[in-house]
Amino acid sequence: MRFYCLYEELYEGVDLRIEQLKSACKKQNIEFFALNSLTQDYTNLPKLTKSDLLYNCARGSQTLESILLNHTVTTFYRKNPMFNQTYSSTDWSILHEKANLLAPKTIFHLTTDRNLLTKYVDYLGGFPIIIKATGGTRGFGTLKIETWQNLISTVDYLAGTNDKFIMREFIKAKNGCRLMVLGNEVIAGADFEMNKEDFRNAIDLSQVKYKARIYPEHVNKTAIQATHLANVELGGVDFLEDEDENFYLLEVNFPTGFSGLIDVCSVDIPYKMVEFLKNKADGKN
Repeated sequence: MRFYCLYEELYEGVDLRIEQLKSACKKQNIEFFALNSLTQDYTNLPKLTKSDLLYNCARGSQTLESILLNHTVTTFYRKNPMFNQTYSSTDWSILHEKANLLAPKTIFHLTTDRNLLTKYVDYLGGFPIIIKATGGTRGFGTLKIETWQNLISTVDYLAGTNDKFIMREFIKAKNGCRLMVLGNEVIAGADFEMNKEDFRNAIDLSQVKYKARIYPEHVNKTAIQATHLANVELGGVDFLEDEDENFYLLEVNFPTGFSGLIDVCSVDIPYKMVEFLKNKADGKN
């Protein structure tokens, strides 16, 4: 049995993620191969079967994953796509809204039309509001808009870019929450304090401090449902919790970081990930 771990660039935390998955494979007598999509020989790619485990562990390498995907290879997808469709967490939020999962109110299309903007701000509960780039990650491309003048000058500028944006209700949160979903359960979860200097909590991952927590059952169920709606069995699911203990689903991250929760939650997450795929390949899941 072989585990093929795909990546494209070693941005913060990816090298550690790869080493932890490699170690988990070694413990379970599974061969490990890390394939860098930027240096891979595309004339000599493996033909993957059900006994092969495939995971694109970081952003990028979608083309390589698309080439390697087939109906039989074992993945974290609930149903293997024929290619990586590069859906963003924002796209999945549309599915979450259709399923009536509790989330911040969202307008999935940015406009410069002043009449529509007025209506949208009212719908979102007034200022401040959030504007978020659909392809952004770790808070980059997320803007907090405080006033009408700020809004119109911002949307006029953004309309001239090639990016897509959403408008979202601003939630005044007392803390953020990260739940790790694997299969039909939440295997780890932790709160993190809101950044007092910057509402974007993931800009500097080294400053994120987690505290392990067991969440209410309805939050766990929401996290699992949200992950499955994204057609995956693995997800780092983010929520905000307000002062009244209401939870708001923000997004499902896949691929997802997990290293920061291992020690905090006393859960060997990479081992469980590899074990899950191994059992799935053996028909035990």
